[in-house]
Amino acid sequence: METIKLKITGMTCASCVLHIENDLKDLDGVTEAVVNLPLKKGSVTFDPDKLEAKDIIESIKKAGYIAEVDDGVEQHKHEHKTNHQLRELLVAAILSVIILSLGFVWKIEYGMEVMMILSLVILIYSGRNFFLRGIPDLVKGRPAMDSLVALGVGAAFLYSSYLAFFTDKHEEYFMDVAIITTFILLGRYLESRAKGRASSAIRKLLELSAKIAHRIIKNGKTEDIPADQVGLNDLLRVKPGEKIPTDGVITEGYAAIDESMVTGESIPVDKQVGDRVIGATINGNTAFTMRATKVGSDTVLSQIIKMVKEAQMSKAPIQKLVDVVAGYFVWGVIVIAALTFGIWTYLGGAANALIPTVAVLIIACPCALGLATPISIVVGSGKGAELGILIKKPESLEKAHKITAIAFDKTGTITKGHPEVQEFSVLNSDKKEALKIALSLEEQSEHPLAKSVVQFAQKSKAKSVKVDGFKALPGLGISGKVGGKTYYFGNSRYMEELKVLKNSKSQIEAMENQGYTVLCLTDGKQILALFGVQDGVKESSRKAIAQLKKHGIRTVMLTGDNDKVAQKIAAEVGIDEVHSEVTPDRKREIIETLQKEGYFVAMAGDGINDSPALAKADVGIAMGTGTDVAIETGDLVLVKGDLQKAATAIQLSRATLRNIKQNLFWAFIYNSVGIPLAALGMLNPAISAGAMAFSSVSVVLNALRLKRF
Repeated sequence: METIKLKITGMTCASCVLHIENDLKDLDGVTEAVVNLPLKKGSVTFDPDKLEAKDIIESIKKAGYIAEVDDGVEQHKHEHKTNHQLRELLVAAILSVIILSLGFVWKIEYGMEVMMILSLVILIYSGRNFFLRGIPDLVKGRPAMDSLVALGVGAAFLYSSYLAFFTDKHEEYFMDVAIITTFILLGRYLESRAKGRASSAIRKLLELSAKIAHRIIKNGKTEDIPADQVGLNDLLRVKPGEKIPTDGVITEGYAAIDESMVTGESIPVDKQVGDRVIGATINGNTAFTMRATKVGSDTVLSQIIKMVKEAQMSKAPIQKLVDVVAGYFVWGVIVIAALTFGIWTYLGGAANALIPTVAVLIIACPCALGLATPISIVVGSGKGAELGILIKKPESLEKAHKITAIAFDKTGTITKGHPEVQEFSVLNSDKKEALKIALSLEEQSEHPLAKSVVQFAQKSKAKSVKVDGFKALPGLGISGKVGGKTYYFGNSRYMEELKVLKNSKSQIEAMENQGYTVLCLTDGKQILALFGVQDGVKESSRKAIAQLKKHGIRTVMLTGDNDKVAQKIAAEVGIDEVHSEVTPDRKREIIETLQKEGYFVAMAGDGINDSPALAKADVGIAMGTGTDVAIETGDLVLVKGDLQKAATAIQLSRATLRNIKQNLFWAFIYNSVGIPLAALGMLNPAISAGAMAFSSVSVVLNALRLKRF
């Protein structure tokens, strides 16, 4: 199967979307077709053995719309379209003012004929698309919004022209034709501008990327190249204050990097050799060298853009329902308009029937209904990206508010995912001296725990000295001479072999009972200091758990680690329920059990072993700092792996769904009240057109309030 991305113009309401999707799904070989009204885009999955991309585009063109392959260059075309809409609106507005003046101020000979010509110009230039799209749709038996407008203004114009040429009556509805057309064009112009703002999230993300990279060539010299030409494993120099050109790791130097553009965090993050850096983030005031590990479409920023696009293109379940309702709604309006015309004709003649019939057709246009859901999804998912929350599917944005229980993996989700010295105890030495010796020895070691000791000692301002005769004993520890004296550093088993354990055994056991991995420093006679190493809890985890519990959400930890460590971490962050030493399959089973108990369950994890549970959960929350498999499996991705963003995602979901319901309420109430009033003759077509335009714009403006979330 192949998927083609399309730009589709000419759509005005949910009925247009439904017609295009149905036509595409009728094509042999098409398995899925999704069209998004606010973004003016489509995504079609098809079998290339049965049809080609040009057949899909041709099918859309036959339906009366314009389609082309989406090349990603959108802003200029959108601005061009908006400017054209403005020109059409200005022409209609100026001619409408003249027509109104002829009707009320200037009484000239052949005034009705002049008004007819001017209103005809408005329909041909400014309002031609109502007829070019609306009439063919009507003929095909699938009327949409443009069909309603074309029927309304067309009937008013033809009837007024008949009165002007073939009767002595001085009635005319040319003013209504002009004002209706102008009001609808005004609404569409304001909609277009608002939609441009609503879909700006992707454009802003694209603008974040660096433009230039300094690639290191021979002899340490650099050459400037476009950032998009950086190759995998290229060595790059990043100067102070510059944007980092692509994802990679620092190979030389250190930096404080502002990652707020990607993660939403305003505090700069300290980085050193071996640490990962993200493309498009901003370097602080020191230069460093990095190796490119991800380029092009594999970078974090590119993946963010891809996920946001896919989320905005997909349809939430509530939107699918609205699309179907809107399709039947148009037919219902035509039936009501026909009944209105028939009843008014029976009561007082065709002349009396025209105005209420036109008013029904105009006020019933389902613009607001078609926009209510997708515009909120577009704005909500864009806002999520700004906050460092990637919403891969709109279903996730719609479902997250239902969460009543969250299960967490421990390592890399609640904790940082790397060991740190959490406890330091000096027994038979000076603190400064013990740290100096430990730092000097561990700087020589390649063991994963060595880095934690080195970082702790360096933070304590310790300085290393020369080490002679360094030795590493696998599974035990290390030794070496510092200042001519031999020191040993390792685990309790190593201390037992050295026969120095007895006087410190109770202290070591107490630390181990708290879940620490204990490293001991000895001079061969007695233990000098103890280092309690453990995977450190993320600063955000405690706050996140507290926020979730405040919302009444049940919190559960699922970890493969031993029970001592799990219970200690759970107590530290406030999680009440702990399942330790569990396999990936067991994690999935616990999720399933929670679901059977009636909970709507989210799973937060970062590893490959979390993937089954992420997939089984109602909402999978993946840490952006985790494995690619976990990120692919999750529904929401927290870019920086900050659990507080999980609570934020739930709040964003609630705000978005509330916004959608407000939009739908407004759209349905507006039509429910407006159509009967128009049918009873209580609204004239011009007022109906103004109200219809206002309803569409109000829905878009209400959705844009999510930008302030």
